[in-house]
Parts: sequence; C-alpha cells; structure tokens
Amino acid sequence: MSPRTFKLRMSERCFRFKPDALPSHAPRKPGVYEFVTFNEKAEPRVLFVGVALPGAGETIFDALAQHMMGDAKPGAAELFKAAKDVYFDYVVEWDGDDEDLKDIAAAMAAKHKPELNTAPPAGSGRYSTVTLEEVG
Repeated sequence: MSPRTFKLRMSERCFRFKPDALPSHAPRKPGVYEFVTFNEKAEPRVLFVGVALPGAGETIFDALAQHMMGDAKPGAAELFKAAKDVYFDYVVEWDGDDEDLKDIAAAMAAKHKPELNTAPPAGSGRYSTVTLEEVG
C-alpha cells in the first residue's frame, strides 16, 4: 500500500440546510458531503461528514434528504440541536474515481473530527495514508 494525496474542490459556498435548498443546490450524483456551522468569527466547524456511494445508488441529494427527514443519522433534529444554523457543503471534483469516495470521506472525518459522526466513515484500505489538498 502506498500513501495517496487527493486534490479536491469543494462547492463554491455552503448552502443552508433546509428543504427548499436541496433541489437547487444538492447534486444528484454520488459524493462526499458535510454539515457545517459557523462561529461568530465566521470560522467553520464541521458537524458531520457523510458519503453517498454509487454502488448503493445514492446521490448527495438523496443522502441530504434522508438526513432532513430523519431517515439517516444524524437527522435534522439532532443537527439543529448541535447548532442553530446548519449548512451543507460537498466535494465537487477530485482527482480520482468513485471508488475513492470512501477514502476522501474518511480523511475529511479524521481531519475535522466531527462531533456527530458516531463512527467515522471507513476508508477502502487501499492506501497506507490519505491526505487532502483543496484546490481552486
């Protein structure tokens, strides 16, 4: 196994986690997403990192909708208990393929240590270490 550094680009901004934002801002493709809140200095705090996997037929839109409806943990009630204002963000592109999504999600969770990930996403085990480099 060798180490891997992924170059990735996040969405241009975070979007408020509310039902009417999902259809216009949540992509209908597999990927890695996170729930974020901001402190009074506008510094982000990641609450949760999730992954929508292509093999399961999931999209980021589907995953966010499941959190909104309480069908996936953390549900909206738990998210809004942790923070008054909750936003979602997602990885727009990365220099790999869909099989790398697990590794990217695991590396994001390891980096941010989100309080609502009861068990961080598991990596694929294909790499000895995974690091992330945000570009653009």
